[in-house]
Amino acid sequence: MDCIFCKIIKGDIPSSKIYEDDKVIAFLDIAPANKGHALVVPKEHYETLLDLPDELRSHMMSVVKDIARAQSSSLGNQGFNVLINNYKEAGQVVPHVHFHVIPRFGKEAMCLNWKPQKYRGKELDEFKDKIKKFL
Repeated sequence: MDCIFCKIIKGDIPSSKIYEDDKVIAFLDIAPANKGHALVVPKEHYETLLDLPDELRSHMMSVVKDIARAQSSSLGNQGFNVLINNYKEAGQVVPHVHFHVIPRFGKEAMCLNWKPQKYRGKELDEFKDKIKKFL
């Protein structure tokens, strides 16, 4: 497998590791949105959130919370973003599921921008009904 995160996990590529346990590794992003930007990555290879077992997802979110708390305590950031991109159409560059934990200081522009859309007529209810059928 040619996955850069799998190579980091195996130790084939160095990283600035800030956390590790038997299921998860967290390290600083080498191209951060802000300094202190961390990635939380499962040691087992899964491509997206949809592939991730529920128990592992829960564990990862616990680690994300701990990382966010540690960032705020050590860096003094006033907020943080937790972000996950799934598939290249959504901006996923490395096809190994990972959470971004990005400290925010209130001075920088938000990196995710989209033009708000509007539902027309009964579209809101139509989309709601379509989605609810699969929940």
